[in-house]
Amino acid sequence: MNTERLNALFQRIQDGPIRSRWHWLGYNFTPGTEGSTYFAPLTLTALDKVDQMMPGYAEEMLTRLEGVGGREKNMDDYAAILQWLAELLVMFHFAKHKWSAEAIFEMEPTVAGSKRNPEAVIRVPGIGSLGVEVKAPNLETHRLARGSAPWQMVERGPVAPADLNGDVTLPRDNPVKDFLISADAKFAGFREAYEDFRSVLMIVADDYVNEPLSALLSSASGLLTPNSFHKDEDGTAVTYPNVDAVVIIRHQHQFRRGMANMPAVDEREHFLDYGDRDDFPPHVFIPIPNGQPLREEWLDALAAWPLEALNQAAEYNPGGLIIWNQSG
Repeated sequence: MNTERLNALFQRIQDGPIRSRWHWLGYNFTPGTEGSTYFAPLTLTALDKVDQMMPGYAEEMLTRLEGVGGREKNMDDYAAILQWLAELLVMFHFAKHKWSAEAIFEMEPTVAGSKRNPEAVIRVPGIGSLGVEVKAPNLETHRLARGSAPWQMVERGPVAPADLNGDVTLPRDNPVKDFLISADAKFAGFREAYEDFRSVLMIVADDYVNEPLSALLSSASGLLTPNSFHKDEDGTAVTYPNVDAVVIIRHQHQFRRGMANMPAVDEREHFLDYGDRDDFPPHVFIPIPNGQPLREEWLDALAAWPLEALNQAAEYNPGGLIIWNQSG
């Protein structure tokens, strides 16, 4: 840990809008407060670690964070901070990972054929290149809706909301569709430009991972199945040829606890602890149909389990209908 660099980053925040106007993290970065003893040092340490692999990362991320403020208690800003933390969680994990050879990190690279750029490409000599895109759905409204109605649909199945007796919480699957579309566009052209290129979309969800799993794999409507609710004008399921795999991470609730300066739960040391493969809760690795297989080097770094190793647990079973107990 370089104290001088961390102090410089902390002072960078003190001189900027996070401290001069309302911001969700204003208290966390206030000198001398309880908040500055947990959230701030850990976040700055993570930014500095990634910056050592990708120079300019800390400045770019802090500039983005400064732009998410000025609207008191705005929940869209709160969700944007969760997305920011999701990107930091993943990149901090990869920056600390013990690669088989010295890894080269490229921040938001661009190539011909791609109109947008992913979070990063990691190149390991003798292995190839891994494109990484990180997304975190805005669940602030949806998580409050869970359990508020007697029924929750987690797939677009044969049962229609009108068939059910009472209010229904509808599937939250459109964000997952948008993530796949975005990642597919961002990774376009990279196979031609990078040697042995593979790509992964990492979705940082909350504890209810059955929801994104259902969006992807439900036999009735899953985006990675022939019955996908995302169809082209001919009625054929849309595919995502530039994405090789999806990893789902149960972690948004850890960010909320960290922002409130509360300890992490389950087998996580803190809110930016990605966890090891055998830690609870496990991450889920989902290969894209017809995608390119990932080398063991990438699988080891992702530290995720294939769904078939986990689906005996209820939260890892895609599809279905949830009946909430409304007795109070």
